[in-house]
Amino acid sequence: MKPGQPIVIIGTGGSGRETLTLLHDIERNRPGTWDFRGFLGLDDPPADLLDRLGADFLGDPRTLVERLPEASTWAYALGIGNPQHRRAMDLSLTKQGLEPASLVHPSVLIGPDVEIGAGAVICANTVITTNVRIGASTQINIGCVIAHDARIGDYVTLAQSVNIAGNVTIKDDATLFTNASVIPGVHIGTNATVAAGAVVTKDVAPMTRVAGVPAKPLP
Repeated sequence: MKPGQPIVIIGTGGSGRETLTLLHDIERNRPGTWDFRGFLGLDDPPADLLDRLGADFLGDPRTLVERLPEASTWAYALGIGNPQHRRAMDLSLTKQGLEPASLVHPSVLIGPDVEIGAGAVICANTVITTNVRIGASTQINIGCVIAHDARIGDYVTLAQSVNIAGNVTIKDDATLFTNASVIPGVHIGTNATVAAGAVVTKDVAPMTRVAGVPAKPLP
């Protein structure tokens, strides 16, 4: 079988290692899609965990092509939870010639007229209904639901089991933590944060943190 496209994962924390699981599931479903070469990261990796995954650590992503010139033709996936860190890595890696990979788990249910931006990562058991727009390098974790006409910006992070109702807008760099829910028509501003388990019933201003049921701004 012809090898797939070489790919690296940026980030060796939990998000990065879960991204490898996603990559393996895609490869089992469509053999020959990807050829995983290893992890990259700014910090020392958990070497014992990578060894147990049979994965190599390739060092600092910012100097990847300087050290491995052939990597300029590779793809990369961002296994990083922090939106600002994902944005910085996108800039560094695309400058080196690498292409962002959009990874969608085989179990994801996607309806008609759904657009998924470059570098997005969408994990298992997510449902995306119809007329949805998902921005570049957005991370959608396990078991999320995104309903009709949702507009999700670039570098958004949805943690596990987030529920986005119809006609919701989530602007760039926002983060919604586990089991957060957003009712129809709500607008969540740039770089806003929604706490785990919160129910958002009103618009959230940019740079604002909200929590609770119903969600209210934190001091």
